[in-house]
Amino acid sequence: MSKITLKDKIIYIIRNQIENGVYEVNDMLPREIDYQKEYNVSRITVRSAMNELQALGYIEKIKGKGTFVRKNKISEPLLKIDGISPQMKEKGLIPKVKQSNISIIGADKHLSKIFNISLNSPVYKLDRIRFLNDVKIGYFTSYLKSDYPLSLNSDTYNTMLLYQYLEKTHNIVIKKVEQSLSATLADEDIAKKLDCKLNDAILILKRKAYINIAEPPYEYTIARYIGSEYEYYLELER
Repeated sequence: MSKITLKDKIIYIIRNQIENGVYEVNDMLPREIDYQKEYNVSRITVRSAMNELQALGYIEKIKGKGTFVRKNKISEPLLKIDGISPQMKEKGLIPKVKQSNISIIGADKHLSKIFNISLNSPVYKLDRIRFLNDVKIGYFTSYLKSDYPLSLNSDTYNTMLLYQYLEKTHNIVIKKVEQSLSATLADEDIAKKLDCKLNDAILILKRKAYINIAEPPYEYTIARYIGSEYEYYLELER
């Protein structure tokens, strides 16, 4: 059985204090020297513990200001198809969609290449704002091939998630998705839509969804999330 180190002890104490509300989000923690004196440990031990707590997402060290309790991000697995993961349900996080707007546009060069269709072929464009428990966290732009006649009533897409609508109304089942992640800074349009600040970090998820693996994708979505509110994770086994 492995022995609990002094560093592990400091990590446990601070995590326990944060999780039990002794220190709340944005509260400043005591100085490293205060922990040294209180628990009779070295500066190296305290600093190592703080670095691990920051890596775990509990705290944030700001140069020249101090160490603060960090707001927990909304976290979900990257490799999933459905709009809500079991982990999110367990946390009581309920996804909602508002401010939907659907229209028909002509495919540009990028979309025609993705869908393998002719330039200016009709595709559906669906814009949505995504919420979790009434907190705005993402702006979605989805493009769908016109193989199936979708409702042009924008309110339809506020009542259920997109994949739920496709399956319920057209028996369209997404069999495979390909996703990629990147990052950018919020421009004026995104800052307005997501109620964030100009140049705030934005996480971009691009997704291609297939209803037939042997054919080009049926849907292409660009999702923009507020970087300070949201994160994706992967679980890998060997």
